[in-house]
Amino acid sequence: MNHHPADTLFIDDTLQKLPASIAASVRNTYSYQYDQQGRQAANLYLLGVQDYTTGKTLLTHSDDTLKTKAERIAKVCDVSSVEKAAAYLDSVGLPLPTGDTEESVLARVKCPLWWERALRRKQDREQELLSIQLGHIRKGLQPYCSTALLNRIQARHKRSMEIMAGFEAVSDEGDTLNLLEVLQGSTANPAIRRAELMVRMRGFEDYANTQDHAAMFYTITCPSKFHRVSGGGLNDKYADTTPRDAQRYLCELWACIRAKLKRDGLNVYGFRVAEPHHDGCPHWHLLLFMDQAHSEAVTSIMQSYAMKEDGDEPGAAKHRFEVVAINSEKGSATGYIAKYVAKNIDGFGMDTDDETGDAANDSAQRVRAWASAWGIRQFQQVGGAPVGVWRELRRVESAPDGLLEEARQAADSGDWALYMTLQGGADTNRNTQPLKVYTVEHIDTETGEVCHNKYGELVERVKGIALNNTPAIETRLKAWTIQSKADQPARADFAATAPRNTHDVLASVLATFNPADYSAEFLQAGGFSAVPWTRVNNCTIEEAEAYEVRQERAAIQLESMEVAA
Repeated sequence: MNHHPADTLFIDDTLQKLPASIAASVRNTYSYQYDQQGRQAANLYLLGVQDYTTGKTLLTHSDDTLKTKAERIAKVCDVSSVEKAAAYLDSVGLPLPTGDTEESVLARVKCPLWWERALRRKQDREQELLSIQLGHIRKGLQPYCSTALLNRIQARHKRSMEIMAGFEAVSDEGDTLNLLEVLQGSTANPAIRRAELMVRMRGFEDYANTQDHAAMFYTITCPSKFHRVSGGGLNDKYADTTPRDAQRYLCELWACIRAKLKRDGLNVYGFRVAEPHHDGCPHWHLLLFMDQAHSEAVTSIMQSYAMKEDGDEPGAAKHRFEVVAINSEKGSATGYIAKYVAKNIDGFGMDTDDETGDAANDSAQRVRAWASAWGIRQFQQVGGAPVGVWRELRRVESAPDGLLEEARQAADSGDWALYMTLQGGADTNRNTQPLKVYTVEHIDTETGEVCHNKYGELVERVKGIALNNTPAIETRLKAWTIQSKADQPARADFAATAPRNTHDVLASVLATFNPADYSAEFLQAGGFSAVPWTRVNNCTIEEAEAYEVRQERAAIQLESMEVAA
């Protein structure tokens, strides 16, 4: 490394505070600056790197160090009030966890495992933000996310698979299932996840065609201050924001748009896809269907809100908001959005990523890692009927005649348009839709007591489908227990995961059986939830407690995640 001898200590002190992958790049950049522009320019660059590390306390911690730190902090956080817990969490740059009660919130902040997950997530984000700030995240270098993050997530994925390979699920009727096969048969499998999304999108389009509704494709991009890269160089307007900050901006923007549309009686339905620009800043694609007469008003409202913040900055008029009216004579709306779905899942049907020029499959892995690290939900259904009911209907062989059986047949045949029609159509409020999933408190079959999770919260499980708020059909008929396979060699981490109870769904056990939470990490890493695909296996894997989705779990009843992820 080329440098002035007098600067050795300054350089070494700065580099040792950086993760190895980032330090190597900084070292090379410093050397280049020193050769091309001299000592002063190189040292000013390194001072800028130092500024970016300010407040990032976990950049160089190892996994063992994080675990030790988590155990120590959990003892410190043995506090008696939520206010004290919130103050401490704020001092270390973490939000207060969500919980059903104050007691469950305090139980989380006293839990070393909760802290270990929280610190690991914080470390991932600190390292990624530093890479973004230094301009390392962009096409030609490391698009969407850092290679170091991708490698870590893939290692966690591999570890999850190794753990799951040692377990099987056994029902109270003697059925035995390989845990990995269960996972691969759910929407945790990228191919199945993509297929289900396309079925639902196609169903929306078919329904829209029967109603003579318009199909509009919108793209909303964040203001310049959220982008680290502009054109081919670094953006001097960048405000050190994270992808999560940008996603929050888009969510708040959409909340304003939805409220305005509702006030004006303009109903829309369809799908939203959140994907990153090559520099990690998210943008949204929305395929929305609506009454033909409403399309102009809807577009005007969306454009007005999209341009509200910094709408007069250079390039905003061209890039901030884009709209395409889908002409069915030139192609289907589903086909139009298919490439965006594939790009964000597995790259299916694509050779290269248009934005980066890299192989589509490689880009998809980076996008999923990006969504996992920043907790960004990649796909979100807008309006329509709930997918949770749809999935429960696919679990059963038959249902009582009438609406239930018609809906079951629609789900069994993959006819989302008919299913949505039976639920009252796109304009029907979910509270008034006839079919819903219903839950019951889980009872320990051995003790007869109501089960609580490790944080003292009541455990409720999906039991079946209700018709007009009255339970009508059970879809979960077996109790499952996860256990080590008989030929599995004894290992400390396996022994520690022995389940204490049986549950009415395989998911119930999987959500708690692994104290290291490797299973949850895998699901979050993929940015998806493991939910039932077929109606034959009578088992499922519960949704991962991804960052955004966890707050919505009770409401959406096993709807898809997007860790996210």
